[in-house]
Amino acid sequence: MNFLKTVIAASILIAPIYAQATVESDIVDKQPMSVIFNNALADQIDLLGIFNQIAAIDTALTPNATSYAACNKLDSIETILSFAFLAAPDSAQDIANAARECGATEEEILNSALASNIDPTTIGEATAAGGGVTGAPITTPSFGSAGGAGGGGTASAG
Repeated sequence: MNFLKTVIAASILIAPIYAQATVESDIVDKQPMSVIFNNALADQIDLLGIFNQIAAIDTALTPNATSYAACNKLDSIETILSFAFLAAPDSAQDIANAARECGATEEEILNSALASNIDPTTIGEATAAGGGVTGAPITTPSFGSAGGAGGGGTASAG
């Protein structure tokens, strides 16, 4: 009877360790993200747990995990982004870009970032860098105008 109790107690203690090792072993074995998620979900690990385990092993994989979860609609975009941002806040820009590739709107990304205490300026959509100023500077018009100071002037009359 004591042996049975020992086996049951050991099983209870080992089960969480096994679940945590599944994501790690899949990453070590270089399994695709679909296998990592499918195995973790089969082990009844929730999405937040999956993101936390992936980020704990290699934060560089968090954008890939975001892309997989978002494109396969494993939950709402905002929920997926919040989990990803919480798991790997230093990868916020890459996570946001991965979500954009799966159709996330700027509003969804911003809401998730704010909910996860991510500075919104770090996740802005990439824009092209502007070059130096070229051409002549803009001047005020010379025809019957008060230069935008109101009053109507002669250009309005008539």
